[in-house]
Amino acid sequence: MGKLYAVISREFGERVRSRWFLLTTLFGPFLFAALTLGPPWLAYRSARSVDLSAMVIVDATGKDVGAGIATELAGGLMGTSKAPKVLATSNVTTTKTLDSLRVEIAADRLPAVAYLDANSIESGAVSVLLSSSAPISTSERLEKAIERELLRQRVASTGLDAESALKLAQVRVAMKVERVMRDGRTGSAQVNLIFGAGVAVLLYIVIVLYGQIVLRSVTEEKQSRVSELVLASVSPRILLSGKVLGIGGVALVQLGFWTTSMVTLMANRGRILSALGVASSSMTLPSVSWTDMIPLFAYFLLGYVLYAALFAAVGSIVSSEQEAQQAQTPVLMLLVGSVALLQPALADPDGPIARTLSMVPFSSPIIMPLRLGLVAVPASELVVSIGLLSLLAIGAMVAAGRLYRTALLMYGKRPTIREIIRWIRLDG
Repeated sequence: MGKLYAVISREFGERVRSRWFLLTTLFGPFLFAALTLGPPWLAYRSARSVDLSAMVIVDATGKDVGAGIATELAGGLMGTSKAPKVLATSNVTTTKTLDSLRVEIAADRLPAVAYLDANSIESGAVSVLLSSSAPISTSERLEKAIERELLRQRVASTGLDAESALKLAQVRVAMKVERVMRDGRTGSAQVNLIFGAGVAVLLYIVIVLYGQIVLRSVTEEKQSRVSELVLASVSPRILLSGKVLGIGGVALVQLGFWTTSMVTLMANRGRILSALGVASSSMTLPSVSWTDMIPLFAYFLLGYVLYAALFAAVGSIVSSEQEAQQAQTPVLMLLVGSVALLQPALADPDGPIARTLSMVPFSSPIIMPLRLGLVAVPASELVVSIGLLSLLAIGAMVAAGRLYRTALLMYGKRPTIREIIRWIRLDG
C-alpha cells in the first residue's frame, strides 16, 4: 500500500501543481458563466438596440391592420413607446412604395419594413424586409405583434366588439410543468432536464479529458523509458493503478470545483441577470441529497476507471503518440456513441432505449446519471447497472495491467491482435 500511495501522490501532486491545471480549473466557471448569462444578455441588448419606431408598416389590407400592429409594437393602448410609421396603400401603388423603401433599407436608413396585402388577414402571409444591421430577434418581435393583431382582426370579423376581440387576442399562457416522481417528490421538468443533461455531459467531458491524460502519460513513459527505472522498485500493476487513481483524484478536484461553481451560478442566475438589467425568472435547483450524490459519484468513478483502463491499454501497445491517436478511436467511439444516444434518452428517460443503455457498462456512466435527474429509477435497475459497470471496470483494469506489464518494455514492435490476447491471458 505504501508504494501505491507513493505513485498516487506523485501523479496527483505533479498535475495539481501545474499552471495548466490552475488555468483550466479557473477557466471552467468563466466559460459556464458566459454560456449561461451571455445568450439572455445578448438577446436583451440586441432586442433593445433596434428602434422599431423607425420602421415602416405598409398596409394594403384596407382594414387598418397596420395601425393595430404599430400600437402593439408601441406597447399597446397604454404604451409609452413611439409607434412605427404606417403607410396605407392599394395594390396599384404597393410595388412602387416597396421599391423605394427597399432602397432606404439597403442604405441602412430603415431597420425594417413589414408588408401586408389584402389576403394577409385570411392567409397570415406577411413580408418583412430587414436591414443588414438588424438582428434576427427583430423579426421575432414583429412576428408576435403581427400574430396578435391578425388574431384580433379575425375574432372581430366574427361579430365580437373590439374590446372583447382585444382580450381574446392578448391571452398569454404561463405554464408551469412539474414532474412527479414515484416516491411522491415533485420538481420542475425543465430544471430537472437541464440538471440531468448537465451531469451527463460534464461526466463525459471529464472522462474524455482525463482518460486522454492517462493515455498520454503511458505513451510518454514508454518513449522516454522512465518506466525502466520505476519498474525496478514498483510492480507494473501498482504503477498502473497508482497512475489511474492519482489522475482520477485530479479529475475529482477539478470536477468538484466546477460543480460547486455551476450550482452557485445557477442559484444566483436571476439576481445576476437582474443586476445586468435583464428580466429573468428565478430558477429553483432540484434538491439533491447525499443519497442522490452517492450513485452519481459511483458512476463517475467507475466510468472513469473503465475508460482510463482502456486508454492505458491503448497506450501500452503503441510506441508513439501518432499511433496512440489512431488506436484510441474505438475507445472514443464507445464514449461518443453514448452521447449521440442522449436524444432518445431525453425524449423518453423511462423507455426501453434509455433503460437498455443505462444497463450497458460502456454507456451507463452517461445515460444513468441523466435518468436519475429526470425519473425515479428503481433500486433493482440501479444495483444491476452499477454491478455490471463494476465488473467490467475491474476486468478492464486487470486486462490493462497485464498488457502494461508485458508491453511496457517493448519498443519498435507493433503487437498483433493474437499477441495482445495472449498477453491478457497471462497471469502472475
